Amino acid sequence: MKQKSIFPKVAFDMFSVQFIWSLWFISFILLAHIVMIVVSINSDSVLGEFLFFSHSSSKVYMLVIGIISSYAFLTFYVNHGVTRKDYFIGAALAAVGIAAAIAIIAAVLTGLEYAVLEITNLPVTINNSLADNSIESSDNSISIFVPKAILSSSILVHSSSWLLSLLMYTLNILTLYVIGWLIGSGYYRFGWVIGFGFIAISLVSIIIADLLWGTELGEPLSNWLPFSSISLPVSVSAAGSIILIGVILWGIRLLTKRITIKM
Repeated sequence: MKQKSIFPKVAFDMFSVQFIWSLWFISFILLAHIVMIVVSINSDSVLGEFLFFSHSSSKVYMLVIGIISSYAFLTFYVNHGVTRKDYFIGAALAAVGIAAAIAIIAAVLTGLEYAVLEITNLPVTINNSLADNSIESSDNSISIFVPKAILSSSILVHSSSWLLSLLMYTLNILTLYVIGWLIGSGYYRFGWVIGFGFIAISLVSIIIADLLWGTELGEPLSNWLPFSSISLPVSVSAAGSIILIGVILWGIRLLTKRITIKM
């Protein structure tokens, strides 16, 4: 008798658990942003809006929970009789949901931020990154080093509308989730030595993801390649990101299809 697919339950359970984690994460980021607002009042410094402020941190957060998806959830579900296929589909759906949820919450909080500042008339200058593309590219370029590539690059500097920013935010942090998932799956299946190769693959994936949205390459990559950035229509950039996510998910499926579960 064919076993009934239970990936919807896996998706719901994983989304619920990771959503709770995400609420804690957003709470800490919001607290840090409020502290920066208070500091900016006394220092007359320019402050980035919450959507832009939270973007880099969200990328790191999604990378981390993507890795956890392999080490924690895979073992748990398979040990409880869930097929690897149901785990994979459920985890992928949960990842999409978490990425969208974080982006929407960040956008809502940004709107509330503008409303509160307008009502209270606080002397805070917000750098509206959604409309101003004059941010120095050196602070948002891609470096060959993993920390800078993840932490410093932000595709939101190229956005010109709220809706576009929401789309870019969602796709970008979702990409980091599946990249983390790929790293975790590679280490889980092959161990530490071969696992380092998946870090290299992940770095290349991060570079491709940011290039799709027009982020400039930093040195030394800009010296090695015949271009420092590429300019694509939004529709092409979005399609490219979706294809990249799909390719990474395909790789994860191949890695986990017959993976040996560690007790």
